[in-house]
Amino acid sequence: MYSPWKSNILGVVIRAWMFNSGFYESLSDRVEISTPLNSWKRVVEGVYLQQRSQSPYEGDVFHETPTGLLFYTYLLKLNCNVLHAVFILCDVITAIVLTEATRLFIQDIVKDQQNKLKTCHKDAKKITLKKEEVANVPQYVTAAYLLNPYIVCSCVAMTTTVFANLILSLTLLAMAKRSRLLSTFCLAFAAHQSFYPIMLLVPIAIATAKEKQLLKSVFLTTTTYAFFTSLLIWFAYLSTGSWRFIESTYGCILKVPDLTPNIGLFWYFFTEMFDHFYLFFTYVFQLNPFIYVIPLAIRFDDNVPLLSFTLCAIMAIFKSYPSIGDVGFYLALLPLWNHLVPFFRHSFIVGCIFLVTSVLSPILWYLWIYTGSANANFFFATTLAFATAQIFLLTDVLFAQAKYDYHLKHGVDLKINGKEGMLVLE
Repeated sequence: MYSPWKSNILGVVIRAWMFNSGFYESLSDRVEISTPLNSWKRVVEGVYLQQRSQSPYEGDVFHETPTGLLFYTYLLKLNCNVLHAVFILCDVITAIVLTEATRLFIQDIVKDQQNKLKTCHKDAKKITLKKEEVANVPQYVTAAYLLNPYIVCSCVAMTTTVFANLILSLTLLAMAKRSRLLSTFCLAFAAHQSFYPIMLLVPIAIATAKEKQLLKSVFLTTTTYAFFTSLLIWFAYLSTGSWRFIESTYGCILKVPDLTPNIGLFWYFFTEMFDHFYLFFTYVFQLNPFIYVIPLAIRFDDNVPLLSFTLCAIMAIFKSYPSIGDVGFYLALLPLWNHLVPFFRHSFIVGCIFLVTSVLSPILWYLWIYTGSANANFFFATTLAFATAQIFLLTDVLFAQAKYDYHLKHGVDLKINGKEGMLVLE
């Protein structure tokens, strides 16, 4: 059986080696990794201003919450090597938490299928999941997180996305355990930092709902989340003595005033936007990721893991300041859908686009910024292709699940290609 400790050790060794090799300086300035919201250099600047009795929220440098500011103040008192160890440890803990969450999710998926066997087609038993077939999936998630280049670079660049991913993983674990109190508590922290995770309220409400009590679960989940969020905002106000932080944190996320290039879709569009259209299209862009929540919840209300994965992917694609650390988080959950691989149709194309854009992005950035032989259109083309690849990947997973559900109900003739030993649908 596959051992997760190999991935843990290798992931730690890679990060430690990159820290000691001085990769921080080069990676921390990469726009694909560091954004105005997660840059460690901005954190250092914000803490510096705070220690000199100046509000870090007066300018346009620091956009973390006061709760985060307090946490980072203590972190910056640590020795440099100890600080690096904290980032590595957070990544390891995130991987362990995701592994446990995946184990619970896969158990629920298998159990749900076993309960529905009577309604399945007799031929569909060939593609139903068995416990022994998915036993190693959680360990694959561990490897997919700790050995993912996007996550490794995000960690070595010391972005605050490392802590955001940890909180988000705890939210998923609490959701898998069907704990409303713990999941809303973790979600309050996650949304307090980056706002977009608020859409995970829907899968939490579904996961914690008892039979035919969905509306009651929605009410309880929403009120519990609102209570924890109110406490966090009140604590933030008490620690700063003003409400100015709201404009610098949530205002920056929603209004998108900083158009520093990143891997997202906002910066280029709003750079070209006329001022009198700016507010309207800001509302349109910000509403875009949220309009998918209810339709997806209706379609996949019986598959909370898939719904949660989909919403995490939508957040990473359509948020105002995304980074590759956000992308790496949901990519680490892909092994959950290992059983859907025979139903994928664009996996090769998506993989190629991910690879090509990851290589071209720093090259075209260099040509644009340093040599002047390219322009913003070249770099934006790679970010647009990268976002398109993510959308193709997400729709591939959703359509594969829809096909899988169809074949469970109506049956499917499967045969083994004797030459290659691969599943072929007929």
